[in-house]
Amino acid sequence: MSLGSNNVLWAVMAYALAIITSALLLRFSPTIQRTLKHPAQSRYASVDGLRGYLAFGVFIHHMAITWTFLHTGAFNMPESKFYAQIGLASVALFFMITGFLFWGRLLKQGRQFDWQAFAVSRVFRLYPLYLPLMLLVIVSVFSIQGWTLKDTPLEVASQILAWLLFERPDINQYPQTGGLIANVTWTLGYEVFFYMALPLFAMVFLYRSNWRQVALCLLGIYTLYQLVGWEHSLKKHILMSFLGGVAAAYWVRKPALVAWGQTRLAGIIALVVLVLVLTLFRKSFAFAPLILLTLVFSIVASGHTLFGALTLRSIRWMGEISYSTYLLHGFLIWLMMQRLPLVLPFDAKEPLVFMLLAALSSCLLIAISSLTFMYIEKPGIEAGKRTVNWLRQRTPAKSLAGNEAD
Repeated sequence: MSLGSNNVLWAVMAYALAIITSALLLRFSPTIQRTLKHPAQSRYASVDGLRGYLAFGVFIHHMAITWTFLHTGAFNMPESKFYAQIGLASVALFFMITGFLFWGRLLKQGRQFDWQAFAVSRVFRLYPLYLPLMLLVIVSVFSIQGWTLKDTPLEVASQILAWLLFERPDINQYPQTGGLIANVTWTLGYEVFFYMALPLFAMVFLYRSNWRQVALCLLGIYTLYQLVGWEHSLKKHILMSFLGGVAAAYWVRKPALVAWGQTRLAGIIALVVLVLVLTLFRKSFAFAPLILLTLVFSIVASGHTLFGALTLRSIRWMGEISYSTYLLHGFLIWLMMQRLPLVLPFDAKEPLVFMLLAALSSCLLIAISSLTFMYIEKPGIEAGKRTVNWLRQRTPAKSLAGNEAD
């Protein structure tokens, strides 16, 4: 059973272990039971469940890349289309979720959209978990290097500042520092661009007043495009995936499309199309696969549960902890596959050893992500809400239309 082939058995087993771990945590932890607040009947419960599959899919993708690295010494995309696409398609769908949720809020609230609350909530959503992870990376690098400075303090400070902005320069000349976290923060640059450009897009497409405003906003969007991608240019074909979410936001406002999207036929079409994307394409960020993924996502956004697969309690919990799962899995893979074999007498390149470590990592990832969500992410989200309320008390005349931290 190799991660270099199109054999999906390992992926199925990994998902099964993750779902079982999530179910056990829900069974034996009253705290987690109370934290899982979204009922299966909520409007976007299917989207919440989808997150759980996507975040864990990226973990499987990077585990396959690690298998390749251990045998070739190079971090290359898996030769298997399935193991390549399970990560790429997951990221594309994550971007669609972002586009769908926030463009949908704009369509609903219009000029009453609370931009201040939006900005604060994004900061408190991204950074509370990211900062401890960044600290782990820095400590790991200097620990491996024997706590010696190879760059000047000013250079190290500059490198750390870049990491604070979700870039991944090598720290203190440690090669491929971003590899410690599977370079997952590249997607956060795209998220930040979308957040910052959202008010400009709103003024172009929703708050139109005159051609000068439109021209200035378009110029601002281009400037942001250059600034956010100051080290690694943002790719236009990747940004296209946000448009899939925007399209879905309009889709769910058409009752006839929503009604069709909830039919048995739509669910079958969604599953077939998803299998086609995962097995026939080498890329997700291209016109044809993005169109197909947009169709799948629109059906899910319509409320289709894909025959119950998206509303299992264990999957909804995996969706709740998806940011932790996404952000932490690379560091866990690095510890388990590259550092642990240095202190214990086994070889991670051996297929059986690798599979056992991968299975253990699948369970650990859900357990650790559950802890970091409850004790880092959730308090961070609540702190964001308190900050928004404090700011609102200072500006009581400002419209307070419902922009809670996500």
